[in-house]
Amino acid sequence: MFFPPIAELATTDIVSVSSEVSVSEALRQMAARNVRNIVVRRGEGRYGLLTAPDVVKLRFGEKGLGIAVGNVECAELPVIPQDYNILDMFDQLDGSQGYAAVVDGSGDLYGIVSNSDILGSLDPQLMLQRQCLGDLLKRHEIKTVHAATPLADVLVQLVQADDAVIVIDQEAEIGILTTQDAVRILQSDAPLADPVAAHMSAPLHTVGHGLTVSEAIATLHEKHFKRLVVRDSDSGRIIGLITQKDLIGVAYSRWADLMRHHALELQEVIDILERKAARLERMATTDALTGIANRARFEELLQLEQQHCLRVPGQPFSVILFDIDRFKQINDTWGHGQGDDVLKTIAREVQGLLRTADTLARWGGEEFAVLLPRTDLDAARVVADKICGALGQVPLERVGTVTASFGVATIESGEPGAALLARADGALYEAKRRGRNQVVQARATDERVADPGR
Repeated sequence: MFFPPIAELATTDIVSVSSEVSVSEALRQMAARNVRNIVVRRGEGRYGLLTAPDVVKLRFGEKGLGIAVGNVECAELPVIPQDYNILDMFDQLDGSQGYAAVVDGSGDLYGIVSNSDILGSLDPQLMLQRQCLGDLLKRHEIKTVHAATPLADVLVQLVQADDAVIVIDQEAEIGILTTQDAVRILQSDAPLADPVAAHMSAPLHTVGHGLTVSEAIATLHEKHFKRLVVRDSDSGRIIGLITQKDLIGVAYSRWADLMRHHALELQEVIDILERKAARLERMATTDALTGIANRARFEELLQLEQQHCLRVPGQPFSVILFDIDRFKQINDTWGHGQGDDVLKTIAREVQGLLRTADTLARWGGEEFAVLLPRTDLDAARVVADKICGALGQVPLERVGTVTASFGVATIESGEPGAALLARADGALYEAKRRGRNQVVQARATDERVADPGR
């Protein structure tokens, strides 16, 4: 099997700046070349990557765009010799940016290689052309904003390299704002009070969930997209996102399958591929900010727990949903960075209060979920009360302390998982309505109440 050398994959038309230039000059070059990242030459064979999210954070932070690029804490690029092949670099692209610097025999910058370059090198036969996106879809958080939302409020949400925000109007998706758009907007000095609809990319391009993997790769290349927005072909609803990294994960797994049929001398290659597949699986089931399980993993474990209850009647399980009270005030007062620190601290403290068998997950935003196997409603209430009391004692830098509101529910015979979660969510809203910082148990007859504002 042929594994291409890195020199054949690398992009040699590099946009780079020295560490002495200002961020505003780097932004100007990014906009002129229509790129979302720029290589920073740090000297002594070291290279950094200044990304669109980095520029957004500086624009809305204290430092501004006038500082030198060398003073920005941007990602360090791994360095790969140009004579390496694609197998040699698997471990190098594990970083969230998905880029690596390629150097020649003298150590000088030859080019840059990215997830996009890897996708372009894949043999279509390798990609199981009949496998559909609906079979692979991992749930990435879909960020949405109303068309009238001020541009500044949307830009601060673009904090990761692959981030995008979908713009809606009257419950219809009308456009998208990506990190690529952020570069264009900041360089044009557009009024940040403008509605996002005035600067979004439109119309929103979506693909059906029946699209094959090879067709998805072709679409990414044709459109120069970083991700695909997937729509259910029957209901018309947007059901998730597929990123370049997701599709590369398919290739790694497929390569691992093929390598198992080769001779023992390829065992080292197999080990590399299997480790990579395992890492990608962990990334797909873990919340990037807090390090705990993400929503997709929680729903997977919830389904397994339901199946266990069907096999072993009379052994209940419970769920807890809790939401940090007035979290928006923390973000508005101290900034999103401080809000992120609060979420990470809360996740760490709550994890320490749970059993090994329990699962803590970030449900979305400032909301968390706990899965409690072999736990009835009374025992689940005790756990929720313990967490509720403990959170008020956790010291948080600058913020002080926070409280949370809790909804607790136990599975009923034959109850779908969605219904169980809906009852827990209804109980959480009731806790909010009653004044927050308390636990409410759900009952079979509970109905959802209006959200009083979190």
